[in-house]
Amino acid sequence: TVYFLMRLLLLAAKCGVHPPRTRQQKQQKQQQRLSHRQSTQFCSAFSSSSQNNNGENFIQIGRIKRRHHQRVCAASESNTTNKKNNNTDDDDEMMMKSKKKSPKQPKVPKLEDVVFEYLNESTKFVVSATAMVFLVFHPTVETCWCLLGSIVNSVNGKLLKRMLNHSRPDGAKKVDPGMPSSHATSLSYLSWYAALAFAFEPNAFGLATFVTRTLAFGLVSLGAFLAYLRVKLGFHTWPQVYVGYGLGSSTALVWILFGKGYLIQHLARHPERLKNLHACLVVAIGLFALSAIKWVKELVKSSSSKSKKQSA
Repeated sequence: TVYFLMRLLLLAAKCGVHPPRTRQQKQQKQQQRLSHRQSTQFCSAFSSSSQNNNGENFIQIGRIKRRHHQRVCAASESNTTNKKNNNTDDDDEMMMKSKKKSPKQPKVPKLEDVVFEYLNESTKFVVSATAMVFLVFHPTVETCWCLLGSIVNSVNGKLLKRMLNHSRPDGAKKVDPGMPSSHATSLSYLSWYAALAFAFEPNAFGLATFVTRTLAFGLVSLGAFLAYLRVKLGFHTWPQVYVGYGLGSSTALVWILFGKGYLIQHLARHPERLKNLHACLVVAIGLFALSAIKWVKELVKSSSSKSKKQSA
């Protein structure tokens, strides 16, 4: 019993020290056992033949030798094929690693994407500068009311965006909420307000009716195209642009109807109250200036990151 227990302890120690055998090691162990068994059979047959000098024992010994030789050859061939397969697998792994490590060539952007991205980035600056120039050279009540409504419309869009907290599409450059689209909200307001103003005054600025209608159609189409670019470039989804466009156009309709129907007539009867409109517009322009500074910072940051990527 002591000897048996010692053997068990030795076996347990061996199993704990040595790692588990692989499939190939198990096959090699089986082949070693088979060759050992065949060698024992050969030795027993040879001993029996030496005791009984008969021809049949020598024939049996020859058969055992032949079988043993065939099995040894088959085992060696299987080992060589396994080694070749392992070598080919290692070569494939090395090729895959080298392909992964090889640096990827930068994708060359298409001319269409470059033009669209430039239009998208320059839209807010061009539209804001145009509105300010129009205010300087045409400082009427209608202009002040339109620009005040534009800033109120943008603030409403920002508040709604924070309330809904709808994420942008995957891969978008910005991480802030995207419902509704601020670009679509502002562009739809300005384009539809201008189109409705031309509809109320077909001969504005001394232009013919055909010209004002063409301008109205062109402004609405341009605003819709610039809003479409937000989806094309991956900044927003279609529902986000739809909501922003609907918010801006509906705000423009309500704002111009209220201005034409009540405010202009009220200020015509009480001109001393016009300073209140100007004060509200100055405050709104100050708030807009803060967002414009943020735009400039974002533009500088994006241009610096692009230059770093190109240099790298």
